[in-house]
Amino acid sequence: MIVGNTTVARPGSLRESEKAREQGGLSGRPLFRLSTRVLAETFVRAENAFPLIAAGGVDSGATAIAKIKAGATLLQLYTGLIYRGIDVVTEIKEDLTAALKRGHRSSLASMVGSDAAAITADSWPA
Repeated sequence: MIVGNTTVARPGSLRESEKAREQGGLSGRPLFRLSTRVLAETFVRAENAFPLIAAGGVDSGATAIAKIKAGATLLQLYTGLIYRGIDVVTEIKEDLTAALKRGHRSSLASMVGSDAAAITADSWPA
């Protein structure tokens, strides 16, 4: 199940007010906090019944790691590729490898959902 691809909501933090009024789905970095919260909620409620694919603001190793810890078993990149280019894939892979080494883990599977309960305990992002 893909979680958090786009939203029609427009957070007040958008810098380009003219574009913020455009119709259609918002994707990328402005969606990160909300989509990560929805992902964590889905992970907790689905109870590992099926894999979750994280979308919405995956544009770096740090955001990829956050999505995995929120419950993602797979990551979807689109907007991050558009703005950062193909090198973002290499960066994400390197950061995932480094995170495994730092945490003395043998696989990413052990990280999946490790922060989901804490994320769902926080208030909803605006």
